Amino acid sequence: MNAVAYYIVKYKDRSRVDLRAQRAAVESFAQHNGGEVIAEFVELDRGRDFGWPQLMEAIRYTEDVEGTLVMARLDRWVRNAGVTSLLMDSGIDFVCGDNPNVNRQTIHIVASLAADETRLLSEGIKAGLQAAKARGVKLGSAREGHWDGREDRRREGARKGLPIAVKAAAEARMKKALDAYSVLFPRIIKMRDEEKLTLSEIAKRINAEGHQTRARLPFTPTMIIRLLKRAGALTPQPKAPPPEPPADFSDLPLFRHAGLRAPEKPDGPIDDSH
Repeated sequence: MNAVAYYIVKYKDRSRVDLRAQRAAVESFAQHNGGEVIAEFVELDRGRDFGWPQLMEAIRYTEDVEGTLVMARLDRWVRNAGVTSLLMDSGIDFVCGDNPNVNRQTIHIVASLAADETRLLSEGIKAGLQAAKARGVKLGSAREGHWDGREDRRREGARKGLPIAVKAAAEARMKKALDAYSVLFPRIIKMRDEEKLTLSEIAKRINAEGHQTRARLPFTPTMIIRLLKRAGALTPQPKAPPPEPPADFSDLPLFRHAGLRAPEKPDGPIDDSH
């Protein structure tokens, strides 16, 4: 058996001890089945929305060598829906070192059971926390005495966290706006570029068709400009060059009202010997 080892290490931990343990388990499994590890791929698990690039590389390599993809522990597969989906769709042979009975034919059953177990565990924890809050129990940093002796850390955390929270909230609002008006973007751009309508005419037509803003208000030319900016379809107007400074300052109001003229610039060198 040509074993292609695939390891998952938590991104925050990056534990070498964990990686060594997984490597030892895969090598032991390969030797027990009369094979050897011919390649290794290490994935840093960044969460459920991560794209699993190393897994895709491992799958392609396993296909090329007609080998078997081997992972040390079953829990690293079945608790990641992305990993399970890629494996089931790949068509390659794979196996888990601590449970050789899990393969391409059985992985979906084990994954379904693991997902259900995770869901029940999460629901139980949420129910327990809600019951505690209903009894008046304060949780997390709201617990009495939690910040005793650490007030400086609390203030520092608030100082650092506020800009991050403000930025995240602004990005979330922008995303909601883009999603809410995504249907209107092509039509507005078409009315502006092809039909040559003004902003006021575009707003009137959008309102006549029954569209409203997220605040249930009619569209205005200002709102149309904001939508074009969000869609990246608003060409910035070139800035006018700054005006040339006057050669004779006597033309300025300050000199005219005071009856003064600008001092004349001497032709020769300045004598500062006196």
